[in-house]
Amino acid sequence: MPTLDLSELRSAIAAADAARFLAAVRGHDVDDALHQVGAGIPMALAGRRQEVEPVALSVINRLTWRAGPGDAVLAEDLLACLRGAPLPGRVVPVDLEMLSATLEGDPGLSTGGYVDLRTGEVYDESSIDPMMVGEDAAVDIETEPDRWLRFDRTGARDGWRDMAAFAERQHDAALRERLERVIEGRGAFGRFRDLVYQEGLADQWDAFSTDRRLGRARQFLADEGIRVG
Repeated sequence: MPTLDLSELRSAIAAADAARFLAAVRGHDVDDALHQVGAGIPMALAGRRQEVEPVALSVINRLTWRAGPGDAVLAEDLLACLRGAPLPGRVVPVDLEMLSATLEGDPGLSTGGYVDLRTGEVYDESSIDPMMVGEDAAVDIETEPDRWLRFDRTGARDGWRDMAAFAERQHDAALRERLERVIEGRGAFGRFRDLVYQEGLADQWDAFSTDRRLGRARQFLADEGIRVG
């Protein structure tokens, strides 16, 4: 099956274009981008329910079978969407890509951040420091403390596991061995990225790693009683 064009998928979702969304996913391999596809299903259901229902059910089944971080949460949310039922927990429009980037960023730059539970916006911890961003730009978390969800950075551990899992799934034994070798020791991320590009696997790696990060961010929110809406 042809590879999913993530750029086209994201553009279709951003434009709330159900027909374009269907064209992007139908007949394409979506197994490594289920969270990215799932993000567009509620929008597409609202526009073309009869055509989108089979896609939604397929994604739910694939999430259930894959059973990665956040997969069960998304499957439950999509099933609720199909049934017209409310999502369990507090529904917040969190930008999962921003949250995942802040959650798994360099711990040397900061130790965490905050989610605005009213707007869904994600802020690095430097955003609350007037000395860092200025008095006018600093985010006030003290006036309404219940509005903010604090989180700590998780570091590079999960990212390394993503590289190991991607290497393990390669059918070519020689390529698999090379990928496993470059993630040993310091500088693993840079060496792995270079080899992935050299081998023409950049798009596959992007879909695979992005989906795993989004799943972990979704699971983190669910553990805090929050669902992405």
